Amino acid sequence: MINKLLSTAIKFYLRSQVTKAEDLQVKIVGKNRQILQGYIPQVLLCCNRAVYQGLFLRQIEIHGININFNLPEVLKKKPFKLLEPIIVDIKLGLDAADLQASLDSPLLQSGLSDLWQIILAAQLTDARTEKIVDSVIEWHSIAIASETLNLRGTYQDTTGKVREINLSTGIGLTNDHTLDLSPLKITSESVSSELGEQLEIELGTDVAIEQLVIESEQMLCSGKITINS
Repeated sequence: MINKLLSTAIKFYLRSQVTKAEDLQVKIVGKNRQILQGYIPQVLLCCNRAVYQGLFLRQIEIHGININFNLPEVLKKKPFKLLEPIIVDIKLGLDAADLQASLDSPLLQSGLSDLWQIILAAQLTDARTEKIVDSVIEWHSIAIASETLNLRGTYQDTTGKVREINLSTGIGLTNDHTLDLSPLKITSESVSSELGEQLEIELGTDVAIEQLVIESEQMLCSGKITINS
């Protein structure tokens, strides 16, 4: 009874966090005595075709341990909440169509904007890039190739004319907290520039990527993340 009630509460909590989730499954591992104290030793969940804040994900698998939660409130049919941060193992899979569909996501747009500023900072020694340093890029497409992401967008030059720009970059791991972008190439009507050195992106201590595979038409990622609430 308690497992069924809790599974339902977790499913309700997860569905409140996503716009869409198909085939959502939750498995709770623990004794009734532990769960009745507000403690779950293990929880496993998986779902297909999830949409989280505009990000389209083909498949998600999550394994969490040592979870303390608000049992008294759950028993009153209130939302499930974590009482302290947990570290979970997570596996994500998405394909080219998912990535293109995610392009309007505020999370992805923010990430691409931050990436563009980092790239420009690394490229400032190249005078040719000065023409687009202050430009806002509107990204229209993103495609997956073997170990490479290709983006196409537009920007306004200093005369107000709309120009096309293309960004191509390989993606690897320097360590579990750092992405390595190399080789990285920018081309447009006025610019053709390639960054010869590695460009590293720090992901922060809440993320630890163990595997990142980018193949034609799909991307697979596994690692650990810290969930604070």
